[in-house]
Amino acid sequence: MNNAWFLSLIFFILIGACTSESKESSDSTNELIFGNEYTDQWKESSNHWRWEDGVLIGETTKENPLEQSSFLIWDQEVQDFILNISFRISSQGNSGIYYRCERGPEGYDDLLGYQADIDGQHNYTGIVYENFIDRHREILAKRGQFVRISESDSVKTFPISLVDHSNKDLIKDNTWNEYELIVKGALIVQKLNGSVVSMVEDEAVDRIKKGLFGFQLHQGPPMKVEFRDAVFKDLNR
Repeated sequence: MNNAWFLSLIFFILIGACTSESKESSDSTNELIFGNEYTDQWKESSNHWRWEDGVLIGETTKENPLEQSSFLIWDQEVQDFILNISFRISSQGNSGIYYRCERGPEGYDDLLGYQADIDGQHNYTGIVYENFIDRHREILAKRGQFVRISESDSVKTFPISLVDHSNKDLIKDNTWNEYELIVKGALIVQKLNGSVVSMVEDEAVDRIKKGLFGFQLHQGPPMKVEFRDAVFKDLNR
């Protein structure tokens, strides 16, 4: 058996075990975290965020730009979870979904942690990014990569499968796309429109296992990002 087929088999086993365990957990419930009852649980770091008919919108204009990334942060910490969410972004947009995050000190972004990246040109949409204060690797896993980080912090990279997910064919332009994040223990799986595009197994001793969750709007040219239909399943309940 060649390495590509073997790794593909391992991926399916890991994902299957993670999702089946979540379905069997009677204590886990789906939360519609954009519902009216959750509105007061979100705090923005600037006035660039708003709600319209259940859709979260982050937007900058020439008249209302950003000098530093802005965040909408949930007041709940997250550890192990599954998130299903739809997003739409303008062509010059730069955004992301942050999870297991720390608060950034003065001079840094408000959230530092793992990130499911989103950009309007789709050069980075689907990657796993990281900007922890003590371990700033930036891109952890590109599209089509499975990255394993050992307890000693060494890194090995493998292709996810024989299918080339590094291209942009899985991402739809100028319309809604669907993200699914599966975060369980050391494993991070990111899916776009139903296909696995990036994975990380982070066994580093100093990794962050629990932290804040939020959405980013990047500084830069005028841009708009929208999120809707956010369904969150807490796997630790």
